[in-house]
Amino acid sequence: MTAEQRAGLSDAALAMTQPCIDELIRDVSRRIKKAGAITDTAEYQIYRAQALGESKSAIEKAVAKQLDINEEVINSLFEYVADKSLTLDENGSLRQMTEGYERMSKAKTAEMLRDLWADTPEGKVLPLQTAYKKAMDFAFRQVATGSLDLDTAIRRAVTPLAKRGLRTIEQKSGRSVGIEYACRRYLMDQLGQLDDEVQQADHDALGCDGWEISAHAACAPDHEPIQGRQYSDAEYEALNDSLQRRIGHLNCGHTASPIILGVSEPQYTDAQLQKFKDNNAQGITYNGRQYTLYEAGQEQSRLENGIRLIKRQILADRETDSPDLQKHQVKLRVVQSEYRKFCKAAGLPTRTERLQVAGFGRSEASKAVWSYKKAAPEQLHDVEIAGHTLYSVTDERIQAVPKPFFQGVSNKVNGLAQEYAKGVLEKVKDLPVGTEAMVNFTVDGKSTGYFVGGQTKMTVKPQDLNVPYYSLHNHPSNGILSPEDIQQLIKRPLMKGIGAVGNAGALYTCEKTFGYSTQSADEWFRRLRKKYPLYKGGGEDSETILAQRIAFAEELRRDGAKHGLVFSG
Repeated sequence: MTAEQRAGLSDAALAMTQPCIDELIRDVSRRIKKAGAITDTAEYQIYRAQALGESKSAIEKAVAKQLDINEEVINSLFEYVADKSLTLDENGSLRQMTEGYERMSKAKTAEMLRDLWADTPEGKVLPLQTAYKKAMDFAFRQVATGSLDLDTAIRRAVTPLAKRGLRTIEQKSGRSVGIEYACRRYLMDQLGQLDDEVQQADHDALGCDGWEISAHAACAPDHEPIQGRQYSDAEYEALNDSLQRRIGHLNCGHTASPIILGVSEPQYTDAQLQKFKDNNAQGITYNGRQYTLYEAGQEQSRLENGIRLIKRQILADRETDSPDLQKHQVKLRVVQSEYRKFCKAAGLPTRTERLQVAGFGRSEASKAVWSYKKAAPEQLHDVEIAGHTLYSVTDERIQAVPKPFFQGVSNKVNGLAQEYAKGVLEKVKDLPVGTEAMVNFTVDGKSTGYFVGGQTKMTVKPQDLNVPYYSLHNHPSNGILSPEDIQQLIKRPLMKGIGAVGNAGALYTCEKTFGYSTQSADEWFRRLRKKYPLYKGGGEDSETILAQRIAFAEELRRDGAKHGLVFSG
């Protein structure tokens, strides 16, 4: 396998346990919220006993569903590796070996999932059922004694779980590890061992006497001196035994191919290997900071982990009606934007692109996770596609879209606008989650048709008209109008109003009214951009970026009327 293929496999393995994690975070968050709302001790004891019994059943049910997913995903992963071996179809022993690795992997991941642990508000890692109990007790105790208000108590009870997720305990070290990372590491090691076995079978069948280690860009420092080189059997065995990370294991992207010394030409010249090394050292400069290519890859992983953490927090926020929900949703968009910018600047493929390179864009692994989420309609708003948590569109959410009140059109046209807003959601209902659509309509209510994002670019921008018009588009995140939306409204003289219909049914609008001046509004927006220079990202401090973006949006809504812009929703 190539380094790119291994990266795609790693991403698929990491995503495997996400449905179970999401479901249990939602479940415990709901129970903590109810516990915090009870102030009578006797009433709480009754609820506690009931909730713990229900939580045990919920854990067992979620794990059972997850094991069904594991069956499909693990089969898919091992079949992928097996398909890379040209000899496999002709060699029954290799097929048996692959099936053996599959059985071991399913058994081990099932064992880890049946022994889940979690962090508690007291900072201890305990078995999941006990952690449920501790979190509920904490929320009840803090509110009942008046130590904390309800929102703060719930936040402090939920945060450890949202921040650290579900854990498993390593047998050797005794430390806790995120279940998704533990499963990924185990599966990647098993896949690596299978690949080793296949290569060894080829080595023996062809009468080889050596090995060549593959080479790739952005190599880790510990493997850079040895990549792309040829070794005798004895040299390779000694080298591999001396490495802290054996070839093809522990996030190593290298493989070793069998060769006949003196006959097999090296795949890379010394000059090519030196160029890999020089390019790695030269790296990139982003926001004034220098990264080697390897360090850039590590920073990319850090951002991806940060996105996962924020998404878990949003899951908990939704279940507890947290006042921090909007703040975390904005933070997610900021970090996702920063992630895309960093990947582009560093020339790194995004997680979606890595899966596609590996051939997993439409794999059984992806389908398995998607089918799990489809089987639980109440969870559709939490679908994860391509690394993003966004709302799906349902018939109920379409019907929930309210009627707007644009002052510049008649009540009849506002009624048509409501139908257009619903139509926007209809357009994306059966498309990949995250797809955007938009529609323009004139002041007399005539629609100019819908524009829908595609597979390569899921977002859309307003299409300008030569007559006064209004524009509606959807926000998959269900969020308010963004600074970018207001900028579009100001930039387009004939656009009289803009609206964002959320995939979950919310509707936010902004309209030019009496007293509006393009020059005044444009100057005001420019001043705000200077005041909040990091609102689009571009800085290392995500908290600062988030704070500026929220402040920008709030100031637009607060002072819009001074410049002839009226917000609603």
